[in-house]
Amino acid sequence: MMNILIVDDEPLARSRLRRLLAECAVNAVVTEAASAEQARQLAASLQPDLVLLDISMPGESGLQLAEAFASSALPPALIFVTAYPEHALAAFNVHPVDYLLKPVSLSQLQRSLQRACQLNRLQQQPPKLPLVSYQQAGLQKTVPLTEVLFFAAEDKYVRMQLTEQNILLDKSLHQLEAAYPQLLRIHRQTLINPLYLTAIRQPATGPALAELENGKYKLPISRRALSAVKHALQS
Repeated sequence: MMNILIVDDEPLARSRLRRLLAECAVNAVVTEAASAEQARQLAASLQPDLVLLDISMPGESGLQLAEAFASSALPPALIFVTAYPEHALAAFNVHPVDYLLKPVSLSQLQRSLQRACQLNRLQQQPPKLPLVSYQQAGLQKTVPLTEVLFFAAEDKYVRMQLTEQNILLDKSLHQLEAAYPQLLRIHRQTLINPLYLTAIRQPATGPALAELENGKYKLPISRRALSAVKHALQS
């Protein structure tokens, strides 16, 4: 059985897609989200296999949400369902299964669902190693998330600390946290990779410190995050 998430700020559009899915006789649990924020929350727990996604929505757009989904550890199949053909070029940067214009017909949706089953993780392919993309010297590069120790917000950028170097990213901690749920927020300015967490130290004064790589890095832990960090260390 598939998990399908419909994301559209218009209730009538969501209802129409749900009805078409029923007519397709697809064996699926269908959930609806009225905004990108709600979709992120639902996706964290549901891990949808397929997302039917509008583009023009209040707040975060469908394109921005699609980028987060595409860079997640287990990306769902994406089908854009929109009234605006002019976004097609930008949309295909995230490699969707299809780009459908409203109003969608039953036959169009059936063909898109067939493609989704063929092209995405609905085939139960082994999950890909999560990668972090970045720009360096005008080139687009990637690094496995397993090689990242932590991300730290610094001025207008985020520093990505690797074992041998650090790289400045033009991304926010919020975007990284949404894209890589395996990261752990220990402070409003810091996300760590729990794989490298080796100890928690409590100095005589000041906040507790998360030690990474056997003390090579010592990062402050907020009081709110301390219990979650302790739990991660024990896991």
